[in-house]
Amino acid sequence: MSEPFDPMQEGVVWAADTGLFVACGRQQNNKYTALGRFAQRNAISFVIPQRVYHELGGAPEGSTPGQTPINSAIETGWVTVADEPDYTNGTVSQVMDDVRTFIAQSSNRREDQIEKADTALGAVVAEHLDVGNGKFACVVTTDIDAGEGIVSALSRSGFDDCVRFKNGFELIEEIT
Repeated sequence: MSEPFDPMQEGVVWAADTGLFVACGRQQNNKYTALGRFAQRNAISFVIPQRVYHELGGAPEGSTPGQTPINSAIETGWVTVADEPDYTNGTVSQVMDDVRTFIAQSSNRREDQIEKADTALGAVVAEHLDVGNGKFACVVTTDIDAGEGIVSALSRSGFDDCVRFKNGFELIEEIT
């Protein structure tokens, strides 16, 4: 086993799920502001699957009229929406299947009850690593089963020691 990578080093893809942004609250919330500052200070752009973008697309009460918080984050450059994954890529498909199975087993749910955003997050990371858009990935999610499942699935697909799970609640705590 090699030395763990530093998630702040160059070449790390930071991928995030809906839970991270929901846990931060509204755009005016100090947690949301701190997340944006953290990303900008460290030259990070959180990559989110299109499915996550759509989940975050509704403008919550109190946000800037006509502007959702996620769109503001995209415009300022600290969030990027990934292209739809290439489902014909065998690695991407296998990772999605493995994430779904892992979450189902660890949460005692049927596979058809697993959120598609969780498997999409795994697919985005798999595709970035598979095509060389990053050497490492840091998966930020508030769902422990999903985070551990993505790391496990990617390890089984040849990306051992390339992926780390960061609990979104812990990240928020660290930066606020």
